[in-house]
Amino acid sequence: MLACIGCRSALTPGSPPLSEATTLTLEATSLGNGEFDLAGNTNLPDNTQLTAVALRYLEPETAVIHNADPLYSVLDYQPITVANGRWSARLTIWQVAADGRYQEPWQAQAKTLNLAAQPRDTVQFAIALAPNHVGAALGDVLALSGRRRVAGVLRVTAAGEPFLWADQSLPVGLPQGQTAPPADLLARTNGGWGDRYLLVPEPPLPYTLTPNDERQTTAPITPAELLR
Repeated sequence: MLACIGCRSALTPGSPPLSEATTLTLEATSLGNGEFDLAGNTNLPDNTQLTAVALRYLEPETAVIHNADPLYSVLDYQPITVANGRWSARLTIWQVAADGRYQEPWQAQAKTLNLAAQPRDTVQFAIALAPNHVGAALGDVLALSGRRRVAGVLRVTAAGEPFLWADQSLPVGLPQGQTAPPADLLARTNGGWGDRYLLVPEPPLPYTLTPNDERQTTAPITPAELLR
């Protein structure tokens, strides 16, 4: 999962110019009940691995250190691949709590994490090409379109690694209402492991193990059983 904390929209000092023809677009459409369709065009090579993501930024209620990393919750993400110059994904930013209430992931963990923050009114939808895939993908584009600067999709991580990023922010209210409580809540949490930080008590053995004091055979000792 691409972490973009501290990213900035600039080329690395001394970096070679990239292709102005590189395109990566995104359009998000609400389907209702926390579902969104994301789609876009790109001239990145087919089978390029992208990541579609939905983020909700949170404003801490207490004072924070100046220039601290922004606080946000990843509501949903999906790895996808480019096909015929297109990409698409469907993200679901709502979850169902144990009591049936709809909520976003950060709301489910707010009490456990002692999180005191106010959510922004918008959700940021984005499509990204991670740093470890940029070299191979842009290498093919450069070979086809020449060495011109990238348009508006290049970003640089705090560590100086380039990646591609396009986003769109939409006003999205917090979940409302509720549904039937999920019967498979544990199976849908952490791949069926549930909350890994909680110790699960072991059930008692239904029988008693009593070690045997005597040899359970009348066969003679084999050479392999003798100490050497």
